Amino acid sequence: MPPVQTKPPRSQAMSLPLTILVYDGLSMLEFGAAVDIFRGHASPDAPWYQVTIASVDGPTVTTQAGVLLTSQAGREALLGSHTIVIPGWRQLADTPDAQLLQLLRQAHAQGSRLVSFCSGAFLLGHSGLLDGRAATTHWKYARLFGELFPKVNLQLGDLYVINDGLCSSAGSAACLDLSLQLIRQDFGAERANQSARRLVVPGVRDGGQQQYIELPMPRERCQLGPVQQYALQHLANELSVDDLAAHAHMSRRSFDRHFKASFGLSPKQWLLQARLAHAKHLLSTSKLSIEQIAASCGFRSGQALRDQFVVSVGVSPLRFRQQQLH
Repeated sequence: MPPVQTKPPRSQAMSLPLTILVYDGLSMLEFGAAVDIFRGHASPDAPWYQVTIASVDGPTVTTQAGVLLTSQAGREALLGSHTIVIPGWRQLADTPDAQLLQLLRQAHAQGSRLVSFCSGAFLLGHSGLLDGRAATTHWKYARLFGELFPKVNLQLGDLYVINDGLCSSAGSAACLDLSLQLIRQDFGAERANQSARRLVVPGVRDGGQQQYIELPMPRERCQLGPVQQYALQHLANELSVDDLAAHAHMSRRSFDRHFKASFGLSPKQWLLQARLAHAKHLLSTSKLSIEQIAASCGFRSGQALRDQFVVSVGVSPLRFRQQQLH
């Protein structure tokens, strides 16, 4: 019996119309990434994206860097696109004009996939499309995003989130991970891996892997700075919150209150993040074993480090180290 011939998916049989939205105040980093990946990685003998640069602010926009950029189309080009890419956004707390928000809602209702890079999630948030859904953005915008859009399930730790045709990525580098995942969905793993090699990045970083969030620092100068430095210098020790309170010459209750007010985290949460941050540094820059790194960071064992790493970072220490080598 001859093999059954299956019809290739639509996404593999033809090119897909993709619109990159531009605006006054455009972020060149996110815009450049979108253009390079979705237009620059095209192959003349294989389906890819048909890219249109569409402006919401007239035929010429001025980027954050003061560069003038001429678009190919206006905002009406958003309708009919397979994918709409939003490379960041401006004046995050200000409500965008109603027509633009309606166009985004209409496009999504008609089946368009909406993709936000970094702060572009704010435009989707203002549209109301993210209400009741999961999304992510850069960790430094988390507080403002949560205040503006309390109905959105903000997945701060994730590199990217794909949810019902609404896709969002975290920091600027995470837009590469999201883009590669979309290429994988649209044109298969081989094309995604080709793009990854061209970008010199890992072919796959799971969306559930957490952002590399910086260790929280005091919101302003405070009396706990010496305690923080003491903790960072003694991470290998079995430090407890009681130890830190004693070093600060405070009662435990007073120390907890002052620490939370200064750092935005409880002392226990901050200490765990400090240990994990040091572990990430050693995984990225040394050849120490997992057991040695665990001891250097104050974890009871290599297994304790592995367990906490998977919970907090989303991947194992070994997987994290491998990704740093690509």
